[in-house]
Amino acid sequence: MYSGTGNAYSPITRKEKETMKKDYTHILIVLDASGSMSCIQNDIKGSFNAFLNKQRGEPGKTVFDLYQFNDEAVHLVKSADLAQFHDDLMAKYHCTGCTALNDAVCIAMDTIGQEFANMPESERPEHVLCVIITDGEENASREFTTEDVKNRIKHQQEVYNWNFQFLAANQDAFEAGELIGLDEDDCMDFIADKTGVENMCCELHSLMTDIRHGKKKKK
Repeated sequence: MYSGTGNAYSPITRKEKETMKKDYTHILIVLDASGSMSCIQNDIKGSFNAFLNKQRGEPGKTVFDLYQFNDEAVHLVKSADLAQFHDDLMAKYHCTGCTALNDAVCIAMDTIGQEFANMPESERPEHVLCVIITDGEENASREFTTEDVKNRIKHQQEVYNWNFQFLAANQDAFEAGELIGLDEDDCMDFIADKTGVENMCCELHSLMTDIRHGKKKKK
């Protein structure tokens, strides 16, 4: 049983994997909203709304969760079924403050993981993508460490086949991703401007297509 620590699931069985809900994809975005992101705040809103609109057109059920983080993590969008929600899901995204990345990632993964654990096996998503986006280094977490993030990612990859993507600007995304246990294929640099954000969201759409069609390499 899941305890909220991020590492307390029982290992998934072949039978459980086979009974997960087919054509159900869950997208979890953990998005930097520190002050340095303010220069691309509107670009983020516009490009992510375009990304979500594309996801609405994909087959099957797609559910979206959004956490933004600065000095603290805030759950802005909670389990929004994209087929039913056509409002501006990025409307409340606002940038200010510092970068509590570790706290945000651990809180988001623990919360969503608990929700999945509480679901009947037949209702759990077949595909999960967790995307971490930042333009700066961790500098404000009070509860969790980089090692905590790494352990959670390893657990969800190995036990539940979650997919991860780490997107970073103004730093080496591959080096930063390695610190939290991600392979190069799961990391990408982006340029913090309008075109860079648009390109990032196009890459995410392509990644989601690969995941839905089983082309994404499992760890």
